[in-house]
Amino acid sequence: MPATGKPIEPAVEEAGRGQRLHRLLIAELSAAGCFRPSPARSAVYGVFILGTYAAAYAMLLTGPGFAVRALSLVVLAFVSVHAGFLAHEAGHGAITRDRRIAECIGQVFNTLLTALCYAHFSNIHRAHHPHCNRRGSDPDLHSEIFSMYPQAARERSGLGRLISRHQAVLIWILVWLQGFTLKIDSLRHLRRDPRGTRVDQTVLVLHAALWFVPPVLVLGAADALLNYTLTTLLIGPYLGMIFLVNHIGTRVIEPDERLPHFEHEIAVTRNLGGTRLHDFLFGGLNNHIEHHLFPSMATSRLRAARRITREFCRRHGVAYRETSWFAAAREVASHFKAMSAFVPR
Repeated sequence: MPATGKPIEPAVEEAGRGQRLHRLLIAELSAAGCFRPSPARSAVYGVFILGTYAAAYAMLLTGPGFAVRALSLVVLAFVSVHAGFLAHEAGHGAITRDRRIAECIGQVFNTLLTALCYAHFSNIHRAHHPHCNRRGSDPDLHSEIFSMYPQAARERSGLGRLISRHQAVLIWILVWLQGFTLKIDSLRHLRRDPRGTRVDQTVLVLHAALWFVPPVLVLGAADALLNYTLTTLLIGPYLGMIFLVNHIGTRVIEPDERLPHFEHEIAVTRNLGGTRLHDFLFGGLNNHIEHHLFPSMATSRLRAARRITREFCRRHGVAYRETSWFAAAREVASHFKAMSAFVPR
């Protein structure tokens, strides 16, 4: 009780505890060197992405047989997602604090290689992190056809109502289209802000030239279009495997709820497998709790931070959600099914 004799409000006490725990955890992670940058790892990763992308692209230009062509397309889809991982890391200042260099990395690895315009990605991701799973504020909770919370389900009509009724199954089918929807959303963003996205527009033209000038001249328009379409299609399930299981099915924060940053991010995020193979396949985002608590932490440090954070939460009685991918996928499906019950009949 304070000196005035007035009792401390529970929300104020909770906020104070959350801030104190956050400071203590930062101190432990700092002592372990988890906030040190990792420029060498980022450089090697970038070279791997560019080299693999170039090799698979060049292989397609040779007009290979079915097996080699299919392998090249799968590799291009795989490495395109990893290009997004590196651009994502740069956008958080986890590679460099120089905004111009970070912007350059983002434009090359997002806009040029994948056509997910860096300006669009940055815009939605800046809104997602501070408002993660907050109804009405987190863009990742907004969908025209899927329902992430009861209020959205009750408001569904038309095609959105039909899909939301069966979303627990349809999500795993329609996720194949995610590569296309991200490209379309990028184009919409450029149209809404033509002056502020001139760099993106220029780099996007280079992306189109990369995929439709040499390929059309060498392979013909039909094969060039088919290669691009299939690569984009294959990006979808990989993205879905990574991002559907990070937050869906965890707590939805109401607009008027006020939680300390530490408790907020812990409540709405889950971690997946912790092996080095998981780190590679998920671009480090299997350590998603640590990424959300400390988004500017280098991806290569998240693994060490995870061990410390997990033990810290255990000592202080804080729930720490860690599960396998399959268990997380079941939770996602169960959540979607539960939300379907709110859709009007």
